[in-house]
Amino acid sequence: MSDPIESAASLMVRDYLILAFLVSLGALQIAVSISGIRGLWVLPHRNLTRAFGILLVSVGIATYILSPLWIEGPWAAGSVADGTSDGREWGTATINEISAARNINDIHGGMAGTAYAIVFMLSAVLATTFAAIVGALNVRIWNPPSFRRGPGAGPADGLDALKQTDVISTFASSSRNLLRNAKADANEHMSTTHRWSIPSLIVRMWRN
Repeated sequence: MSDPIESAASLMVRDYLILAFLVSLGALQIAVSISGIRGLWVLPHRNLTRAFGILLVSVGIATYILSPLWIEGPWAAGSVADGTSDGREWGTATINEISAARNINDIHGGMAGTAYAIVFMLSAVLATTFAAIVGALNVRIWNPPSFRRGPGAGPADGLDALKQTDVISTFASSSRNLLRNAKADANEHMSTTHRWSIPSLIVRMWRN
C-alpha cells in the first residue's frame, strides 16, 4: 500500500493542475474574445468563446472546492473538524467540512508555495499551447471571407497579426523574419569588419 502522505500529495497536485489549467484557459478565452485575437479562440464565435471561458473558470473553481464530497482523500468526514491536517482519515468530506478539506500542511501531503507557483506556470503554458493549437485549426476550418486579408493589405504586426491569422503561423513567420534579419546583420557586420581589417587597409594603401 502506498504512503498516505505521498498519495495525498499526488492527489493535491493533480487536482490543482486541473484547476489551474481550466482557470487559465478560461481566463485566456475571456481575454482573447474581448481583444479579438481569433488565433487563440477555442470556439469559432466570439460570444461562444467568452461564455465558454466563463464556464471553464466556474467549473474549475467549483470542481476543486466541491470534489472532496465525492473523491476520497485525506478529508474523511469528522477528521477535519479540529482544523488540523495531522492524522486525518482517508475518505470523503461532508458539506460542512468542505471549507477545511483542502487545508493540508505540506508536510502532511499538501502543496508548498513553490509547488503552487510551478504547477500554475505549467498549467498556464499548457493552456496557452492548447488554445494555440485549437485556434490554428479554427482559423483554417472556420475562416470566413471577412477574416481573410484583402488584396493590397499591408503586413500585419503584433496583435493585428494574431487577429488575422493563427498563433502558430504568426510565430513561424516571426521566426523566419528574425533569422533573416539576423543573417543580414551578420553579413553586414562581417563586411564592415573585413573592410577595416589590417590586411584590407594594407591593400588599400598599396593601391594608392
